[in-house]
Amino acid sequence: MNESKSDIYIGQLLNSRYLIRDVLGSGGMGRVYLAEDVAKNCNLVAVKMLSMNLRNKQLAERFGREIFIGAQLGKKSPHITRVLTYGITSDKTPFYVMEYLHGRNIKQILKMETITVSRVLKICQQICLGLDCAHQGVELKGQIYPILHRDIKPENIFIANNGKPTETVKILDFGIAKFLTENSGMTMTESFIGSLPYSSPEHMQGQKILDVRSDIYSLGLLMFEMLTGRHPFYTTSHSFSTWCKLHCIEAPPTFEEVNPSVNVPEELQRLVMRCLAKYIHDRPKNVRELLEDLMTITEHLENNSYSSETDNQQSESDTSLKLVPLTSISETICWQKHWPKNKPVALICFPHLLHTPKGNIPTFWAMLPATEIQKFKDKQHSNKFIGKCDDYPMILWLTMLCDENTNLMRWLSCYLDIKDNREEKILRNLAAIGYYHLLLFAHEYPHKCTHVLNFILTAQQRQYISDIINSGQKIERPILANQAKAMLKLEYEKFKTEVNEKLRQNSTNSTFSVKALLMKLINFWKIPS
Repeated sequence: MNESKSDIYIGQLLNSRYLIRDVLGSGGMGRVYLAEDVAKNCNLVAVKMLSMNLRNKQLAERFGREIFIGAQLGKKSPHITRVLTYGITSDKTPFYVMEYLHGRNIKQILKMETITVSRVLKICQQICLGLDCAHQGVELKGQIYPILHRDIKPENIFIANNGKPTETVKILDFGIAKFLTENSGMTMTESFIGSLPYSSPEHMQGQKILDVRSDIYSLGLLMFEMLTGRHPFYTTSHSFSTWCKLHCIEAPPTFEEVNPSVNVPEELQRLVMRCLAKYIHDRPKNVRELLEDLMTITEHLENNSYSSETDNQQSESDTSLKLVPLTSISETICWQKHWPKNKPVALICFPHLLHTPKGNIPTFWAMLPATEIQKFKDKQHSNKFIGKCDDYPMILWLTMLCDENTNLMRWLSCYLDIKDNREEKILRNLAAIGYYHLLLFAHEYPHKCTHVLNFILTAQQRQYISDIINSGQKIERPILANQAKAMLKLEYEKFKTEVNEKLRQNSTNSTFSVKALLMKLINFWKIPS
């Protein structure tokens, strides 16, 4: 090899012990060599050297940190490459000696073969075990310092004994890792350190504090690539700005969009998409949680109990399940949502267009007492839309929650002005997609979503919304928005009063059905159903 012939270290004996034989690879931090340990029967080892000498203080400090971290973590986990020793050459170039591994890294494997779903799961579980060990930290001067890798990518995941029953995953190169204290997190340098295609959004944005969920995002990219054979974000550009936009703004494509031939279990797809969430709080909170999910999916896979959109075993006559794949990914995202900081902790509701891997999904957010949410679970509810097409392009979006056991009803309403671009976009998505999620938050513990209800629009409702949007463009002399809202509110209050009165009159009737009453009154009021 030309690279080996021109390398000055080939043939040299380091520390009177390690005989350099060949070049194994090069990277941003330095070059890796194959060497023999002459003091131990010429056992093969790997030697990594920094590409610059110790006069560069920043590189030397990073290299020293890599040595320390590798030595500590390699002793704790079989899934992190072991560091044996370190030293300095005569020209002041630092190096360290690692165990030599027989096998290939993920990048090399993907060029030669397709990795099966079951094998991906096994590989990822071992990666999680190694990362969890690092995230638990190493001890320095009596204190534990959690450590991030910050450069999880195919080249840094090595499969020892590749293809054999004893194959073991080894995480390489903690060279850009930094200490992450339990109290303050990890402090980044001013310059960007990492691999652009596999860096998290917060890493790309230069946030000073990173946590373990940054590694989880990078692992999500790796999982996607192993399952489909391709990186989720394709670009020929190597610019920072391009990758920053892809990681921070662009929604990842679906598995089918990237590789239509793959058959990945639906729950594994959802898990990967959670790892790829732009907002860190939407990702698994730590690697242990991710590991547990992977183990559960593995168990389901072995029992043939997982569900997949492309599962050719599904009966063509089973139409009751057709809507499940449609809403499953976006519903999972909803469960991870937190109450917005700019909204008061109060019994309020509002619409929101949720950005998901499936595109923009209409959602309705509401805060209710925890006891009411419990009563509304697993019940049938109603959703209606009231508009005034002739006077002003506005729609009243009405969701009615009812518990027939206690005759409890909650009316959730909002007015959507079609002249408002944001609100028109919500309505257009409602008409186009045909469903929405209702996110319920408990007033007593408001931060995390407590329950998610799914509402499917009828064809008539979708057409009704589209008609009002289209007719709104043709109104020559519309009334004021406040007047339109007042008119809709008046009809809404009349309808609500009649329902409540019927509830009061029939409260002692054992055969009385709230749902049936609503449907009867809705038909009377001729609201699209």
